[in-house]
Amino acid sequence: MRYGLNQSGFPADDLAETCSILAAAGYDGIEPNVERDGQLTTESGRQEVAGIVDAHDLTVPAISTISHWEYPLSSADEVRRRIGVEIARDMIDAAAALDAEDVLIVPAVVDDGASYDADYERAVQSVRELAGYAADRGVAVAVENVQNNFLPSPDEFAAFLDDVEDAGPIGAYVDVGNALRSGLPSRWLRTLDDRISKIHVKDWLVDHHRVTYPPQGDVDWARVLDAVDAIEYDGWITAEVPPYPSFPERMPADVLDTMRFLFEDGGDRR
Repeated sequence: MRYGLNQSGFPADDLAETCSILAAAGYDGIEPNVERDGQLTTESGRQEVAGIVDAHDLTVPAISTISHWEYPLSSADEVRRRIGVEIARDMIDAAAALDAEDVLIVPAVVDDGASYDADYERAVQSVRELAGYAADRGVAVAVENVQNNFLPSPDEFAAFLDDVEDAGPIGAYVDVGNALRSGLPSRWLRTLDDRISKIHVKDWLVDHHRVTYPPQGDVDWARVLDAVDAIEYDGWITAEVPPYPSFPERMPADVLDTMRFLFEDGGDRR
């Protein structure tokens, strides 16, 4: 396994300081976010980020964004949808520049009163376009399960992948904590199996409806680990958790220690 931290948990605003903390803790990589008109949308910005990451002997396994909540790839507003597509293209360009394998894509955001079928078709259209663009740049699209009222089961998720996979390299970015919101994380893992590109880890408190750190929530980690073993997954495990409110620089090492305990020691569950 290799271990990364998503930007949502970066302990410092300064990237060099964050990379220094993560490298000292023993991380293998970071997962930065692309923001509209942000640093990773320009060639000079991408080169600067690459230099900082390389200087700390880290890698970038994937590129993510939070902008597809504001500009959904399924939007009925064509202007907003096209902005979402352009943001994803920036993600792909950043991934190519940083030698990242994947871009994390939220394929849709479905609101009350929307036509699910129409949103589905627009999501398929957008993801297929992006898969072709990514393929030309040596990057893969990794579709993530999120709380977006879309593809709530692993079977529906797999069917969506069936509808887009011939357009280019496409896989699943399975988020263990998100999977608990709509089902069983172990079933998501077993169903998607070798279609899984990457795994996000967080935990989820059902009664409080919020994210927490693994294994402090309601995820059945023993079953998750059994599923990971069953599908023989040995790729990237990236934490997507918030920094501590106080002493945020301590969170990355704590979470990495937990990830190693779970995925290398098997949580001492056997």
